[in-house]
Amino acid sequence: MPEITELTESQLMNLDILRMVMFDTAAAQKAIEFIQGSKLNFELFKDHYAMAIVEPTPVARTEKAIREAKEALDLFSTGA
Repeated sequence: MPEITELTESQLMNLDILRMVMFDTAAAQKAIEFIQGSKLNFELFKDHYAMAIVEPTPVARTEKAIREAKEALDLFSTGA
């Protein structure tokens, strides 16, 4: 029987993203490119994705969540 390998943190994060965007690979790719393995970016993206429910598609919802998360990131880089 082959050995079962554990998922890395990065793989788990990407899997969570893929599930969150309803397995839309275009949306997942955009989100993964934005998040780049950053837990802060991931948390901000998750929160904003949850609030973007009026967007008609996972890609549109992802794009809106990324825009909003980028604005929120400014709060962390300025030391506010």
